[in-house]
Formats: sequence, C-alpha cells, structure tokens
Amino acid sequence: MKKTIINTLLIFAALVASSSCIKETFPEGSTVTSSQVAASSGALEAMLNSIPASMVTTGTAGYLSKYSHHGDFGIGEIHLITENMLEDFCTLADNPYYNRNYYWGMCYAQGPTSWPCAYFWDCYYPWIKTCNDIISSILAGGEPTATTAIILGKAYAYRASFYLDLARLYEPKENKYTDVSNVLGLTVPIINEKTTEAEAKNNPRATHEKMYEFILEDLTNAEKYLADAPKAKNEPGLDAVHGLMARLYLEEGAAGVEGAYAKAYEYADMVINSATGYSPLTQAQWEDPVNGFNNMASQNSWIWGIGITAENFNNICTYAAFICSEGQWGYAPLVQLGADKNFYESISDSDWRKHSWLDPAFLDYYNYKFSGSEKDGYDFLHGNDNVGPAKAYESIKFRPAGGDTQENTVGNATDQPLMRVEEMYFIAAEALAQQNNKLGEAKAMLEKLIVTRNPNYTCKANSTAEFLEEMLLQKRIEFWGEGILMYDYKRLDHGITRGYKGTLWPADFCFNSEGRSPQWNIVITRAEIQANNGISEEQNNPDPSNFTPLWVDKD
Repeated sequence: MKKTIINTLLIFAALVASSSCIKETFPEGSTVTSSQVAASSGALEAMLNSIPASMVTTGTAGYLSKYSHHGDFGIGEIHLITENMLEDFCTLADNPYYNRNYYWGMCYAQGPTSWPCAYFWDCYYPWIKTCNDIISSILAGGEPTATTAIILGKAYAYRASFYLDLARLYEPKENKYTDVSNVLGLTVPIINEKTTEAEAKNNPRATHEKMYEFILEDLTNAEKYLADAPKAKNEPGLDAVHGLMARLYLEEGAAGVEGAYAKAYEYADMVINSATGYSPLTQAQWEDPVNGFNNMASQNSWIWGIGITAENFNNICTYAAFICSEGQWGYAPLVQLGADKNFYESISDSDWRKHSWLDPAFLDYYNYKFSGSEKDGYDFLHGNDNVGPAKAYESIKFRPAGGDTQENTVGNATDQPLMRVEEMYFIAAEALAQQNNKLGEAKAMLEKLIVTRNPNYTCKANSTAEFLEEMLLQKRIEFWGEGILMYDYKRLDHGITRGYKGTLWPADFCFNSEGRSPQWNIVITRAEIQANNGISEEQNNPDPSNFTPLWVDKD
C-alpha cells in the first residue's frame, strides 16, 4: 500500500511539474491598477475584512480545486506545514499518508517545479495584494480620516506580518547539506502599492537589509495609525504591531544588527506590560475541553487571532479537521498527530503542559479531560466504527469548537492563534541572553513564565548556549502545533532528530539533520522565475528534497 502511494506521488509530482509554469502566481494581479481609487470607508472595511477571511477559508489558494489538496485552508495550513518540517510533530497513525501534509513531513517534492513548494507564495502574495489595494485607495484620497486611518494602520500591519513571514521562510541560512553561498542575504521580491506591472516583471529578490527596512517602515506606519484604535483580538492592533516589532528585532539581532536584541526585549516587554492586561494561559484554560485553544474570547493570553465561521470551510479542509484528534469527522483521528517520544519524555512530570499528549499508560491515567460526552471520550480512547483507538503520545492540545466532537459545522469553527503573550516572554528571554552579562535576567524571565506551568521549575543553564537550548525546549512544549517554531529552529541553527532507537516516526519520515535542515530555506516556485526576469534559476534556493538518507535501525 505504501509503495503504491509513493508511486502515485511521483506521477502526480511529475504532472504538476509539467503544468506549474502555466500559472503566473506573482506578480500577476499583485500591483496597482488604474481602477484603484479612493473608496468609501464601508468598501475599505469590507476589503480589510476579506483579509482574515481569506486567511482561513477552504480553498484559499485554489489548491483544493486544482490539485485536490485538502490542506488548502490558508494560514492554519502554513502553520501545519512548518510544524511537519520539525522533530516534535509526529504522525503516529499506522498509515502515515492520512497526513495530507506528508510532502513536507518527508521532505519530498520541495523543488521549484512541484506544487508543495509554491503554497506559501500562492497564499501570501494575494493577501499582500489586498493590503496594497487598501493602502493605495486610502492614500489616493489624500489625508486619511479618523476611520480610514485605522483601516490603513491595519493594512500596514497585515502587510508587515506577511512580508516578515516570507522573509523568514525564503531567506536562506547556511546548512551542512546545500550550498546557499550565492543567495545568502536574499529574501523575496517586494511588491507595494506603487509597484507597476513592468517593475514587477523585473523584480529581484530584496536583500535582507532592504526587506527588513521595508517591514519596519510598515510597522512604524501601523503604530502611528493604530495608536488610538479600539482594542480587538481578531485584528492586528497596537499590541500585535509591537509583537511583530519584537519578532523582527529578534531576527535582526541574529543577523548581527547592533542594538537589535535590546529593541527585541523592549518591544516584547512593552506587550507583556501592556495596559490591555495579557496573562499566560492557566492550566484550567489550557485543558478546557470546550474552549482550549479554540476560543480567543475565553482567556487573556491571545494578542491576535482569527475567528473561523461555518462560511469559511467545508467539512474536512480546515485547521480543526487536521489537528483536533477528538473530532470524528476529519483527518486528525486518522493521522493521530502527537509528540515525538524523546520530546515527550523530556517534559517534566510536574509540568501540566504534558497533559497535551496522552501518556503511554493513558488508559490508567485519569488527569485528562475530554471533549464531548462521556461516550465521546470513551470512543476516542478505545475507538469505534469510524476510527481506531487513541495512541500513546497522541495530542489533545487542540479541541474542536464548543467541545463538539460529532458535528463538523460546530467543531470546525475554531479560532486560529496568531500571537500569544507567552511568545513575548520567550522573545524577551532570548534577547536578554544574547546581550552581554544578562544571562541572569534571561533566566529570571524564562522562569517567570515556566513556573506558571511547572511550579518546580528552575533554569539551570550556566552559559548562553545552554540557556538557548533550554529556552527552545520550553518554547517547543509551549507552542507545539502553532506554527511559530520553525523560525526559531532556523534562527538558532537547531537540528532535528527523528531517527533513534525506539523512535515512533514512520520509516519514510525518519531522517535527522545536523544543524539546520535545508528544507527550511523555501524554494521559489518555477512559475515566478519564468514570469519575473529579476530572478534567475541560479538565484533560487537549492532544492532540498530528500537531502539526507533515511535513518534505519540496524539492530
């Protein structure tokens, strides 16, 4: 069966390769047009609202209709893709190909002629286009009004977040497996509200310096226009802008920009101490089988998220259907995503976050709260006519909306996290550790958060290197499945270990990397290179597909 599936994948990838050059995903449609004029505030508000809607809509990139890819649901899928490239997000199912993101999990079909390579591009640039349309429309009307200024600020914030993601995804970092020497420091082309079609067709990859200067300018504008905006978690507000500043300066610090780590700490601390009053999730909130990670209104941790409604999805092409193991309608109970065994065993027993995954003796362990009725919980653990029994290490971190395990129209309507205050503690701690003589402050900052999860916690690191390793472990525990960890791995040159004695990783997913995986240097799609004379084949990131032999237990 597995061989048949892989052969089908090879054929399918070849078919995609032969047709991928037909679609010019960018810059077509991503530039200013003559029809863009100052619009009414109502029309602008509708355009603004279309951005988060498109970020969580089934079929947002057209991959569901073109390639029958059931993972085509926008930002949640992007988060799952990046998680599948790491070492902790393990597919436990007997048939791992129920995981519709196996391309990325296997590091297969990651080259420029295969559609999995292009998914990031085909999501982010259309979202950027909408931002550009809003910005150009408002600026065309002269000085913005009080109402349109807030819309303008949010459009700048969205655009900055999209470009920051793209820069971190596509800017290559040195690794032991592929030669990136000729593309170091290059990100992606910048398309803004002033870019013409002619310019877009000869638009080179922006340098790191130019890209981060552009993003910072957008964030500065967003900060200006959102200074007095009403607080709302479902849109980027002033605190989200400051959180994005913290993310940006952390990357700048790693790039060697003087003073950047101090700035990263400054902005992270600003969010932690915001008048909004954020607080880390409590154990009761984390383990709540009704709300859990699906309801931004149920707690004060989320800085920014997106609400998903029944209008955004079909039954199986949603974030919840892919990650909520207790839901009976989607891929999740078939894929049985869970924690890597070594990762799970590294978590202290006194850390309540360990309840996010089933203990190996879960049938005799009674500290779990399950979604749905008592029967629903029993069926999840023991299986029923639809799905098999739960597995050791399987995740219950993410809950179906309302705790409804049966009705996809209810359970799929989960909120999508984009930024939590806990991330700011980690950014502040890392930024402190990277500055001279501030290791003690860094340890105190990390402990301030982790003791709310593990009352027995003490950071025992005696050096910056030891601290960064410990900090990343705690961040992996905190943000498993949320789509932010790959950027940390890439920035810190942290390797992945899937192959070891006793591993639970499927054979075709089981590889290790010494330091960075080259898979994290996302390859630009061939369609863009053919449409954009500013990027040659030689200026693309190297294809990382199957970069290292699979690990095999030789005993």
